[in-house]
Amino acid sequence: MNSLFDSQMVNPQREQTLWTGIAEWDDRETFFGSWLGLQCSLVKGCCQAVLVLADSETRKYLPVAAWPEEGQEGERLADVLEQALAEREGMLVALSSANGEPRFGLAYPIIVDTECVGAVAVEVASAKEEELRPVMESLQWGAVWIENHYRRRRNLEDGETLTRLKAAVDILACVLAEEHFDGAAMSFVTAVATRMGCDRVSLGLVKKKFARVMAVSHSAVVGKKMNLLKSIGSAMDEAVAQRTEVVYPSRAESQTLVLRDHEHLAVKHGTKAILTIPLYGRGKYYGAVTLERQKDRPFTTDEVSYVKSVAALSGPALESKYQQDRPTALIVLSAMKRQAARLFGPGYTGRKASVLAAVLAILFFFTAKGDYRITAATVLEGAVQRSVVAPFDGFIAEAPVRAGDVVDKGDLLCALDDRDLRLERIQWLGRRNQYQRQLQNAIARSDRAEANIIQAQLDQVTAQLKLAETKLARVKIKAPFAGVLLNGDLTQRLGGAVRRGEELFRIAPLNAYRLILKVDESRIADVAEGQKGTLVLSALPEDTYTFTVTKITPLTISAEGRNYFRVEAILDHPSPLLRPGMEGVGKINIDRRLLIGIWTRPLAEWFRLELWSLWP
Repeated sequence: MNSLFDSQMVNPQREQTLWTGIAEWDDRETFFGSWLGLQCSLVKGCCQAVLVLADSETRKYLPVAAWPEEGQEGERLADVLEQALAEREGMLVALSSANGEPRFGLAYPIIVDTECVGAVAVEVASAKEEELRPVMESLQWGAVWIENHYRRRRNLEDGETLTRLKAAVDILACVLAEEHFDGAAMSFVTAVATRMGCDRVSLGLVKKKFARVMAVSHSAVVGKKMNLLKSIGSAMDEAVAQRTEVVYPSRAESQTLVLRDHEHLAVKHGTKAILTIPLYGRGKYYGAVTLERQKDRPFTTDEVSYVKSVAALSGPALESKYQQDRPTALIVLSAMKRQAARLFGPGYTGRKASVLAAVLAILFFFTAKGDYRITAATVLEGAVQRSVVAPFDGFIAEAPVRAGDVVDKGDLLCALDDRDLRLERIQWLGRRNQYQRQLQNAIARSDRAEANIIQAQLDQVTAQLKLAETKLARVKIKAPFAGVLLNGDLTQRLGGAVRRGEELFRIAPLNAYRLILKVDESRIADVAEGQKGTLVLSALPEDTYTFTVTKITPLTISAEGRNYFRVEAILDHPSPLLRPGMEGVGKINIDRRLLIGIWTRPLAEWFRLELWSLWP
């Protein structure tokens, strides 16, 4: 036991080396090996130790350090490591004895921001399990070094990312500050060349499948060096074709790429280092950025990442400004091509279905025809309406019917009081008899003069008698024909006086009707006599009646803020269910027309009137 403890004692020089390794934050292997060595030096009776950490790519736990470095049976700690990683808690497991000494395995997980990044495990020789508490505490405190190491590296990476993002945003601000593409492109390449220490930075856009150089830093006029621009464009095409950034000269760890055009550019124009970043957006590669250095200073991985961030942020803005600066005709043509490609190419199922539905709708509207009909409010009236008036002044004695009743010809409508007429008739009868006797006496005396006078008085009395009898015959007012009473209600006026010529009733026949249609003035030009139509009444919505237009009255009627023409029509087949005064909706059949013309006619007429009113 003592020999084991003596073997793990660390001499001052070795300890100084381990502490120096702890300070090497950038060298992961040195840092983790030194940390594990110091950790084991603090554990009494430590036989061996293993540190496993999660790989950043595969996310698998792999050993990164072991103590001691010479061969040990690290498999003895595999179980306790797996338990600690699974449970995310410290674990203590009894191991098989070695040389008669009891052995224990201890493991503690390393958790950074709720993420388990690994675990450390040690094998300890100890006679009592209670003596292992300080060992577990030592592992727990030692894990803080690993956590700090991870946090420090993340802070450094976040700082680098923030710096790159800030620089990329500054360049984007310069691009957006320019109104047109030429100025924005020149600001972009100049800013990148200044920040990256490049002798030349070029921006190219893909036109007709080939890259065309649009801006070169430190050069106001692009087209003067045709050979140089051609070489740069070829290098851009090489990067775009391979769909990845191209670094020349190539690095040992980079993937194998075709560098012929980059090498040609370097040899012909004396460039020492070249970096080309293709620009990607909206599902295609639309350009590239080429950076050149004359000095022998290759582009590093961090520089490549920085340029990619700048290109990804500013590239879409540059491409958008270029598209906006094109002539309007080209913009329209490009939009039409893009829409046509989406319409006839793969994908965009919803758009294809919408266009197909629109085409079918247009074909339907411009080929399908329907009945053009004019709708108008309709009132049913009797073809003949006769007024029943009082024949003479008198008083109402009887009124058996009223408005709405159906009567036959000769039915009693009302009766006037005849008592005064009867007395008057008796009076005139008496006077007639008197005059007849006086006439006979005058004739008997042969008094011709007196006989003539009496004869004249007799004729006068006879006429008055006939008048009284005529009035008596007209006391009972009867229906002139079978029909329905449209108005008149004398049941509330029994005993009341009526004057000669006063309308008592209005009657209309039941077998002769006419329709009054109120046709809007904007549609009256389409209506002609003899046209057919269909009527539906509010009281009889289940039945339809056909009619024929007979007369168009050239007078307008104002109602509801609009002007209407009065159009008369007759029913082709009257029904006994009909009654004068019924209202409904009538539709006059004009002709057959395209449905689109029928439905859009009100809009077309309104537009025509508005255009006419605005026309000077």
